[in-house]
Amino acid sequence: MNKTILFAFFFIQNIFFGQFSERNLSSEKWQFKNSKDKNWLIATVPGTVHLDLMKNNIIPDPFKDENEKKVHWIENEDWEYQTSFTVSPKELENQNIELVFNGLDTFSEIYLNGKLIQTTDNMFRKWTIPVKQNVKIGENILQIKFKSAINIGKELAKKVPFTIPESPRSFVRKAQYQFGWD
Repeated sequence: MNKTILFAFFFIQNIFFGQFSERNLSSEKWQFKNSKDKNWLIATVPGTVHLDLMKNNIIPDPFKDENEKKVHWIENEDWEYQTSFTVSPKELENQNIELVFNGLDTFSEIYLNGKLIQTTDNMFRKWTIPVKQNVKIGENILQIKFKSAINIGKELAKKVPFTIPESPRSFVRKAQYQFGWD
C-alpha cells in the first residue's frame, strides 16, 4: 500500500538578534485531490492519502477484510495537497525564513505562490528550503504535487538494460513495506 505523508514546519529566524520562531503548518487548513480531479477535499497533515480518502468516504478501510484489493489503484495516481498561511510584515523582516519537511513521500514538486521551489525523490530525508525570497506579506499558497512512486519506479526500471529483482521498487527511496504485504 502506497502512502503519502506530509509534514511541514515554517521556520522564521533572525540570526543577528538570535531570535527563532517556529510555526507548524499542519495546523493550517489542508486540502487534497487526485491530480485528475478539480474538487479539493479536506485533508489532515501529517497523514496519508488513504486516511484522507477514508475520512472523505471515498474508500473503505484498506485493513478490513479484503479491502486492500479495492484501494490498490491509489498508488498509481498522482496526488496534490495544498494549504495557505499568512506572513506578517514583522515576520518578513527576519533574516531567514525556511520551510522544513519531514517525511515527504517520495517524488514530489513543492510550489510556493505558484513557483516551483523544490523537487523531492527520497522519503528518508528531511527537506529544508529557504523561502525568504518567495513568501509575501499576507496570504501564501503552499502546494505539494506527489507523483506515483510506482509509476516513476517503472519508468526508471525501463532505463537500465537488464532486469533487477524487485523492480520497480529497487529504484525508489521509499519504505519497502509500502509496496504491499510481505
